[in-house]
Amino acid sequence: MQPSLDRRLLRLLRDEGPRTRSELARALGVSRTTVSAEIALLEGTGLVAPGPVAPSSGGRRSSTVGLGPAVRMAAVSLAESRVRATVVDATFAISRPVTRDRAREESPEDLCRLVVETVAQAVKEAPGSHGVLATGLAIAPGLPVHREDLVAGIEEVTGGAPVVVEQAARAMATGERHGGRARGIDDLVVLRLGATVSTATFMDGHLGRGSADLAGAIGHTRVDEFGPACAGCGSSGCLDSFVSVFAVTEQAAAAARSGRSAALARALTDGEVVPWAEVVAAVVGGDPVAVQIARDMGRRAGEAIAGLVAFANPSIVLVGGPGAALGPHLLNEMRGAMYRRAPAHVVAGTQVELGAPGDRAALLGVGLLAAEIALAARSVTSR
Repeated sequence: MQPSLDRRLLRLLRDEGPRTRSELARALGVSRTTVSAEIALLEGTGLVAPGPVAPSSGGRRSSTVGLGPAVRMAAVSLAESRVRATVVDATFAISRPVTRDRAREESPEDLCRLVVETVAQAVKEAPGSHGVLATGLAIAPGLPVHREDLVAGIEEVTGGAPVVVEQAARAMATGERHGGRARGIDDLVVLRLGATVSTATFMDGHLGRGSADLAGAIGHTRVDEFGPACAGCGSSGCLDSFVSVFAVTEQAAAAARSGRSAALARALTDGEVVPWAEVVAAVVGGDPVAVQIARDMGRRAGEAIAGLVAFANPSIVLVGGPGAALGPHLLNEMRGAMYRRAPAHVVAGTQVELGAPGDRAALLGVGLLAAEIALAARSVTSR
């Protein structure tokens, strides 16, 4: 069944930005009079408001309509090393996020408390008098979280606004497609390199989720029968045991202990660990052993997603997550491995690039998802 007209109109304004009444009528397949009546109803709720004057096409310039000041969502990214939260408005601009660093060892209860406090601070500090209509939460896979407690805590500090939870790679893909490096592209793959390796795939404009909502969980795919044991699943030779940031820090620590890298040896802590930030610094600084570790990571990642790229035939592959900080050394090796492993005629036109730095794409993605559920609920209840 087709969504109601008000919901379709709000979704169109969310995705396309301010439009004239004539443009909205054409896009929705209804008359301008019908659109104007619908807009008049929604203006009273604050969900839509007058936008800028449209560019002149030779005649009288028309006014536009956009989402209104009441359209505000909280967007939250829970990643491996930090929590970041912000409030996005109708423009979906990401600005002034509140960031809290995570402790290395923390319980699910401590992590939940940290997330809720970060959201509460972001909502409190956001400009404007309106509250948030919904919250979008992107969670990196493999983290010790109790989703039910997180959702309940966030709802409590946002006045009961609904919460939508999304896997981080999918949130990133949604954000990149809406306003990032894959803007307007219907076929793309996102590879997120973090505590585990995950992917998200858009095909013909549709985000794949799978029958059990587990599409893209490739970290525990066995890539080497005789590889190291995987701490996550107990198997051996999983992709995560080579390519996750935890595996790479272990490789860096081994290089430090053996004396092969002075830069990594200086970064070795009393706990015999090389922090991820120090691995990145060694790679950026050109330490040859660290650079080789980054290249090996890229090669493994490229080989792992070659089949997915051949299947999905995306226009672009974007790499994100903490692992993307290894930059060109990782990316160039990954690109070469993928091109060597996948059929040449399928991947000939596929770009492989780094995604937006940090959490920006994930925050934008869950902001959009939060807007979807918020506008769906308000468009029905505002009558």
